[in-house]
Amino acid sequence: MAERIDWVPKQEGKFVELIAIWEAKQSDTALQAAYEWPADECVQSKAAFTAFISARTAYQAVPTKANRTEKDELKKTAIDAMRKFARERIRNNSKMTDGQKQEMGITISGKESSPVPVPDAGPVSEAVISARKPGVVKIRYLNAKPYGVDRIEISFSVSETSIDSPDQLSSKDTFSRNPWERTFNAADRGKKLYYSLRYLTKEGASHWSDVREVIIP
Repeated sequence: MAERIDWVPKQEGKFVELIAIWEAKQSDTALQAAYEWPADECVQSKAAFTAFISARTAYQAVPTKANRTEKDELKKTAIDAMRKFARERIRNNSKMTDGQKQEMGITISGKESSPVPVPDAGPVSEAVISARKPGVVKIRYLNAKPYGVDRIEISFSVSETSIDSPDQLSSKDTFSRNPWERTFNAADRGKKLYYSLRYLTKEGASHWSDVREVIIP
């Protein structure tokens, strides 16, 4: 009965995000051992994911009919690989908790309405600046968003005095895709931008990340 629930994201962008989560977990030899995942099966499903991502990248670069057809065919193969691994190695895996299964997007029989756990910590991030773009600061979250995360919230302030707590940051914004970008005026150039990020889900928000700083170019 549980297999009737279409837990694989219909939006291609969301499917790509879920693939990133799977690839990170399937590449972790410690998790392979803990969950008793056969290494060769992890490699097989990851190969299907990689082929689709490569075809998708090729189509985005050159959006021809042939490239789209190849992308769509490899997407079906990747979805089949994900469903097969979930069915055989995750859904009834007693070595995994319901929360660990839900992190990989798997709905649990009899618990389909259970909320996806809210991440504990905010995302790791980096600031990107360029001397050729005065006043422009881009903030990128690193790694894939955990499953169930809708958006990233950023809290920030331009300050001449040090800020070490998210509570001291005065402005807020949200974004779903990298990067968050803001252009500051000439008066702010050379000052420090302090910022912190947290994950937002339908169930709530994670804790804020540590406050980071970057000099506005």
